[in-house]
Amino acid sequence: MREVWEQVEGKGFWIIHKSYIVNTAFVSVYHYDSVQMTDGTRLPISQKYRKAMKGNLTERYQRGVRQVSIVKSLVIILAAVRICLYMRCFSVCIGKCRISKKIVTALFTVLWIFEGFLVSVSYIGQGIAAMDLFFLLVEIPFLSAMSFCCQGKVARRLLMAVILPTVYWIGKWSIASVLFKTVADSRQYLIVTSISVSLFFVFEMILEKAGKSRQERERELLEQEIRIYENQFGIIRQSQHNIRALKHDMKHHIKMLTDMVSGGETEEALKYLASMGAFMENSGEYVATGNEKIDSILNYMISKAKNSGVDVSWKIQIPEHLGIPVFDINVILSNLFENAMNALADVTEPAFRIMMRYDRGILCISTQNNCSGKGQTSGASAEHGFGLKNIRRIAEKYHGSLTAAVQDGDFHASVLLFLEDADTE
Repeated sequence: MREVWEQVEGKGFWIIHKSYIVNTAFVSVYHYDSVQMTDGTRLPISQKYRKAMKGNLTERYQRGVRQVSIVKSLVIILAAVRICLYMRCFSVCIGKCRISKKIVTALFTVLWIFEGFLVSVSYIGQGIAAMDLFFLLVEIPFLSAMSFCCQGKVARRLLMAVILPTVYWIGKWSIASVLFKTVADSRQYLIVTSISVSLFFVFEMILEKAGKSRQERERELLEQEIRIYENQFGIIRQSQHNIRALKHDMKHHIKMLTDMVSGGETEEALKYLASMGAFMENSGEYVATGNEKIDSILNYMISKAKNSGVDVSWKIQIPEHLGIPVFDINVILSNLFENAMNALADVTEPAFRIMMRYDRGILCISTQNNCSGKGQTSGASAEHGFGLKNIRRIAEKYHGSLTAAVQDGDFHASVLLFLEDADTE
């Protein structure tokens, strides 16, 4: 027996009798004079080993208390990380806060202190799912209330407030059931929590990357809008220069026309007037509907296409004032134009046609361009697909639609918007 004891001493085995060495992992109940095993067998503890048994139990209990304290501290730290991820997801997916960031941080800190307190006074082991469920039921209304402190659509804010805690806690329970079926002790709970927070961090990174892609696209649109206005300012400056030049020589022109008319040279006078009109025309101004913002966008696009050797034609029938923000119309026109220019890059005789018509609250925008037969999204399908999604998103905002199809070697795209029925929320 002593030889056996020397081999297993310190490995979870205790000697309780000269005839018994027990594995503590299979002890279900300790008594002062006996132990009951998991199979129901009851083994006596001899008087000789009772004092050592009490010392072992006391040391084991104290070690367990220290271990649980460390686990609780780590769980509380992981809770702080998770709540910080909630805040990051809010800023990425919803938008800026309407109130001070310090106040928002303070409110999330209160949530962390509340959950940390419950963890510190709770038993980390069996039945922990009940506490986790309580956290879920607390976090959903808390995040829903916090969502009203942020900008953006109400439906989007509330949806994120429900999705974030639901994804984390259901994911955590799924991980626990896969790894352990039932969490039995603090060590297992710490393992599950660590894995859950790590996966939730990956989830937040994916959301952040998607949000940055959207922000980069908005930044590109803003930069393009700046170039559009620069182009329009150039057109205006050229027109003003032509007007000043004509005004400077106006008395000479009037004298020349008077002499021509007096001498009966009517045909020559008409040609001279035509020359004056051609001098006044600005070669960079193709569209002049009176709607300065849309004219600027179209002039920039047409000029860019012509400089690339594309045969461009257009028919624009819109009023001076149109009830659509310049950002929305820029998203639609820019993506249609870029999609067409990419498709025309492989065409020997590129041609692009754009039509815009407004009639009783409905704005219709249609484009047509020839393509090489590889499809409109050849070469950069991901970007084009993203562009068409942006167009469709804007169209849905105005309860409209986007249709796109290839017919007889030409790509046709049409956008229909109901401007009087836009979603303002």
